[in-house]
Amino acid sequence: MNKLITIVGPTAVGKTDLTLALAKYYHGQVISGDAYQVYKQLNIGTAKPTEEELDTVPHHLIDILEPNEDYSVSVFQQQAKILIENLNHNSILPILSGGTGLYVQSLLENYNFNDIKPNIELRTELDKLYIEQGIEGLRQRASKLAEKGGIEIRFTDKHRLYRAIELMCAGDYNALTNQTKEGLSYVGPVIGLQRERSDLYNRINRRVEIMFEKGLVDEVISLINNGVNPDCQAFKGIGYKEVVQYLEGLISYDACIGLIQKNTRHFAKRQITWYKRMPYINWITIDSNTTEIEIYNMARTMIDTSL
Repeated sequence: MNKLITIVGPTAVGKTDLTLALAKYYHGQVISGDAYQVYKQLNIGTAKPTEEELDTVPHHLIDILEPNEDYSVSVFQQQAKILIENLNHNSILPILSGGTGLYVQSLLENYNFNDIKPNIELRTELDKLYIEQGIEGLRQRASKLAEKGGIEIRFTDKHRLYRAIELMCAGDYNALTNQTKEGLSYVGPVIGLQRERSDLYNRINRRVEIMFEKGLVDEVISLINNGVNPDCQAFKGIGYKEVVQYLEGLISYDACIGLIQKNTRHFAKRQITWYKRMPYINWITIDSNTTEIEIYNMARTMIDTSL
């Protein structure tokens, strides 16, 4: 199985600094798991790595699309798979730095975008099996189906077993090959960064202020003047849609800043909720006394014991 280090966490938690430090040490390359950093010219509002940071370590899936183009989770997954395969083939360690939960999870768990929908009748049956026999009952059911497809189901998480049984009953075994016991498609730790909520929100508020100091409004004006449609997918990202409202005279400058801060805090809360669905994340909790070197050393220990 291919190796992959993954760094996740809510926006403004400190993923970029850790990712760069690890990439330098392991001579790795970074794959962005962000849905908006793929767009050229959207730099400030997406908190894209600086030119200096991009020059320090090779990055992928950043600045690959024009702002008016569309992007999707399935396209990301396919592109990231190819990158991970190629980097491993060349003995280079890929490091996925993610902020878009669905993008990251679809890659790690090898989501199959083949329109096999949840089977309500089957899931009701599995609920009953789980109540009566627990995880072991689900494991036995999954193992019997796996034998028919010539694969092995190694993971033990309830929700992944439900989905595995669902896929196998529909005849889809491909999505379940070569997975770890956690149900992942790659070898390597998934490292999560988390901070006390008040600290995280303060960091978010300050980050938004810095974005305006760096010229977020001018960035949006330049994009529109260059022909970017304000209704395009790229402008759905937080920061851009609010500035468009300001430019259209719908909200004041101060209200625009406050709205972006509020929407970003809400987004971070949704990210935290999303990551709680991923039981294989190894969390590093950061408080006011935690230094960057301590965060780095904890991550290094997780990586060195996993690879």
